[in-house]
Amino acid sequence: MQLRTDGTTLVDEHGRQRILHGINLVAKGPRGQAGVPGTAFRGDWSDEDLAGLARSGLDAVRLGVIWAAVEPEPGRYDTGHLAWLEDMLDRLHRAGLAVVLDAHQDLYSQSFGDGAPAWATLTAQPFTPSDLWSDAYVSSAAVQEALDAFWADAPGPDGMGIRTRFTAMWGELARRLGGHPAVIGYDVLNEPAPGALMVEVQQAILGALAERTGQAPEQVAADLSDPAARLAQLARLEDESLHRAVADAAAPLLAPFEQGPVHDLFRQAAAAIREHRPGALILREHSYPGNLGVPAAIPPLDGGAWAYSPHGYDLVVDTEAMSAPSDRRVTTILTRAAETAAGLGVPVIVGEWGGLGDLAGIGAHIQHQLDLFDRWAWSWFYWSFDASFPGSEAARHLRRPRAVAVTGRGLRAESSAGGGWKAAWDGAEGPAPTEFWVPEEQDVELVVDGARASILREGARVLITPRPGEHRLRVL
Repeated sequence: MQLRTDGTTLVDEHGRQRILHGINLVAKGPRGQAGVPGTAFRGDWSDEDLAGLARSGLDAVRLGVIWAAVEPEPGRYDTGHLAWLEDMLDRLHRAGLAVVLDAHQDLYSQSFGDGAPAWATLTAQPFTPSDLWSDAYVSSAAVQEALDAFWADAPGPDGMGIRTRFTAMWGELARRLGGHPAVIGYDVLNEPAPGALMVEVQQAILGALAERTGQAPEQVAADLSDPAARLAQLARLEDESLHRAVADAAAPLLAPFEQGPVHDLFRQAAAAIREHRPGALILREHSYPGNLGVPAAIPPLDGGAWAYSPHGYDLVVDTEAMSAPSDRRVTTILTRAAETAAGLGVPVIVGEWGGLGDLAGIGAHIQHQLDLFDRWAWSWFYWSFDASFPGSEAARHLRRPRAVAVTGRGLRAESSAGGGWKAAWDGAEGPAPTEFWVPEEQDVELVVDGARASILREGARVLITPRPGEHRLRVL
């Protein structure tokens, strides 16, 4: 598959509007352990696992690439790990799954979480993990100092800037793997996070929440460090206007970061990739606080196809309260992303959403987000696959009708009462059929310009001859 962009539409090699529906596969290695061998980053996904994803209607994978595994020493790439990545691409391609390569990180470094190698982790501060792993972005001077060094392109042990080394790694990945038929895009850096600035961002958010709710900032901060009290504070953000106002307070602080060092990184990495793969599709993320609903200030990328790639989790992600996520809060977060995408005029590929594991009772939350994605014709990658995923409630609810490739434009879709689903689009002539994925047990009806029209079914694949006219598809 070869993808390009046409305004806000992702387009395949046949000119069809393409919607990706995928899942994350990431082997992070031992959290907080630097210097481990590349074999520690090899996922144990079987061919049957991959085939099962395809049978469930998924067609793409966001495959995690860990910098520490690829480049264990400055300028030396681990050929064994690169060979494993290439083998994974072979297996994913055989399963019918397209791949976005994702430079994954959490807390920047393998020394703290996962990501950068020890030689690119420049800090003299000790690291103490936080109860909720992501709180270390604010509580850990080691994480902040290492991130600030990365964004400043501080020299590594060989004298070359560590950010420059990171972008050079992307060039090597594109040279070695970019020609593989499975590869469709490159996610330059997962959740780019500021360093010491993150403390100011949190203070702005907490201060705005305290001011608008008549609380003392110290009390709000204390509550957010207590699991039960945190829920009561987050419940206030069920009010969309309050959620937006609180997030807006951090936006002026983040704008220089996103428009400066983060934008520089994406431009440099895109250039390194496109030196070997001209026209490559680049996924552009906002900074980590954008996951909270802080509006993004990212500039457009020049010189080729790119898509905006936000993440969409409720604010209770990775906590015990994830069993009761909020549709309202996640809608505010995703609507903020939709506003950013509209301003940029580019397609959206949601890099991560869900994070619901094997929890029960979360089906309505999943369906709510899928309805939003369908309404906006967004591509997405669910977080994430593990051994429990195939039997989970999340997997069951992901198995629903979806548009795959549409010859025409203006796709809009939504679920309907009683478990049904419907889609509409303006058809066109073209060299390849329109395609939907519909579970085999569900019936499909097609109307074109008000008259019943025929379809071809190949198992769960629904194929429609391309032609002009107003198309309406209904799944019963």
